[in-house]
Amino acid sequence: MLEMKTPLIAEFLKDHQQFSRLLYEISKLLNAGDIEKARERAVELDAVAGPHIAYEEAELYTRLANFGEASVTEAGLVGEHNNILNSLRMLIEKTSPTDAELESIKSGFRLALAHAEHCGSLISLMSRLNEQEQTNSLATLLGLRKVGKKWTES
Repeated sequence: MLEMKTPLIAEFLKDHQQFSRLLYEISKLLNAGDIEKARERAVELDAVAGPHIAYEEAELYTRLANFGEASVTEAGLVGEHNNILNSLRMLIEKTSPTDAELESIKSGFRLALAHAEHCGSLISLMSRLNEQEQTNSLATLLGLRKVGKKWTES
């Protein structure tokens, strides 16, 4: 049986739930045409996602890719992050996006929701890390949270 209640998994899930909730809210607001409210939520997402994405890219993806799981390719997951980040930046920075820019932003957030769903499924792989690996990985996550760098600052 997989151990799903380790401190690392609990903290990862806490971040991931916030991240996913904000992605959903932003997508819903964009589809409703409320760009200003979507931008406000995007600023929140930027702060929440910064440490979480830094953790995934610096620590988690490398560890999980070493398990040989076909769905975990570091380059692919980081590439998705970059596409999503471009949409986030555009939403935050463009006060009056064109129709084409708005469609690009919406597309980026649809991708973000699919990506978040996939990353959530990686928890079963995280549980395969031994206790010391989980402890070290958790220390990295908590350290990145303490720094508090926004995603758009990367």
